[in-house]
Amino acid sequence: MRDEMKAHAAKKAFEILLEKARHPFKLGIGSGSTSEAFLKILMKRHHELPPFECVASSKKIFDMSHKILPYMKEDSFESLDFYIDGADEVSLDNNFHLIKGGGGCLTREKILFTSAKYRIIMVDLTKLQRGPIGAGFKKIPVEVLPFGLRSTLRLIHHKGNIRKDFVTDQGAIIFDMQAPLGGHKPTPEICQELCNIPGVIEVGVFPPPQLFIVGKEDSAEVIHV
Repeated sequence: MRDEMKAHAAKKAFEILLEKARHPFKLGIGSGSTSEAFLKILMKRHHELPPFECVASSKKIFDMSHKILPYMKEDSFESLDFYIDGADEVSLDNNFHLIKGGGGCLTREKILFTSAKYRIIMVDLTKLQRGPIGAGFKKIPVEVLPFGLRSTLRLIHHKGNIRKDFVTDQGAIIFDMQAPLGGHKPTPEICQELCNIPGVIEVGVFPPPQLFIVGKEDSAEVIHV
């Protein structure tokens, strides 16, 4: 059932891109199973769109599609017109903040997310959660440098675990921080403070996008934020 929900969300995302992309554009593509569902549609129907160039948040997405879709060099873009991705959790009680990066691509995803003028996030119904950020996903991924790892973890001051036998596309390590986070400060503020720790590259809490697509059993709902 979740695969069907993701497929509905991915199809709707392509339809919205088809509607909004009127001129040559630059597209950021996220990672994860819902992004892969969108990518499969994009590879089949890319000829229906104006000319465009892509950049991917993961090597896997690039490897799946670079022989079909046009890609720009990873260091060549200053801004993107669109970014389309999934999410691990959407916090309904916290202004639609997201947890992203459960697959380990969070720094690349946040670069693309921040660079994009228009951001579309696709989720299935199970990703919508009430309560504090992390109430459903139970962790917040933190990408950290392997150099000085023990020193960095000592300064994080939150419980969690290093992901075993896992290295990101950037050669870094993922520390899965237990969520939801306690304390008197809002989670996004805590995460911003974590980013100031030397050795922490990025934290997987994202601000809301302009548009959510929620895949359901037989359709997809569009939510403007």
